[in-house]
Amino acid sequence: MAFVAVSIDGEERIYSNKPIADGAGWWVCKGYLDQCVTLPHGSIAKLIGRELTWEDEPVELK
Repeated sequence: MAFVAVSIDGEERIYSNKPIADGAGWWVCKGYLDQCVTLPHGSIAKLIGRELTWEDEPVELK
């Protein structure tokens, strides 16, 4: 399972678990193995077929 989301500063990221927004950013709170990786700009649109913004919910990759 993996999720993609856009950070408050516009960075595209992929997360190992569903992140939760706290108003200042996305957080994953399931344990120390949870990670995120910053993706090159435009990667999310290529993966899911549309752009995301900070206001959008994370999208699960299947």
